[in-house]
Amino acid sequence: MSDDRSGSSEPHGLLGALLSPLRAPQRVVTDIEAIAASLLTLQGVIAERLSSVDEHAGELRIGVARLQDELEGVKAPLERIEVHVSELAQLEQAITDRMDAIDADLNERMRAVEAEVHSMRSPIEQMARDLQSVVRLLPTPSDGPLARLKDTLTSS
Repeated sequence: MSDDRSGSSEPHGLLGALLSPLRAPQRVVTDIEAIAASLLTLQGVIAERLSSVDEHAGELRIGVARLQDELEGVKAPLERIEVHVSELAQLEQAITDRMDAIDADLNERMRAVEAEVHSMRSPIEQMARDLQSVVRLLPTPSDGPLARLKDTLTSS
């Protein structure tokens, strides 16, 4: 029984069978060497990427520190603005309360004026009727004693 393998560098026969256990560890060593080489290459890439990440993280830390400093600088003016806003809110409330009081007082006064005008309406209408009757009783200016006196005095 001969084992004919083309393209194989392994010895055939009994010697091949005897050396077979030694070739398996050699293949494992070759594979381990290939894996080690790949790991070394990968280690270099990882180290390069980690250094890049570290640089970006450092830049971010610097940026965050600057932002914190700027926020601290803005914090004091914001607190002053909040104080002014609360003062303005209190002032607005006081003005609103005062305007409501003025509105209520004005409404009350307008109702009083309306009631007074309503109570004056009847006497004013009566006076208008009386005036119309007096005007009807008056003679016309062209036909009265004054007109005759005027004619008498101016005709000479």
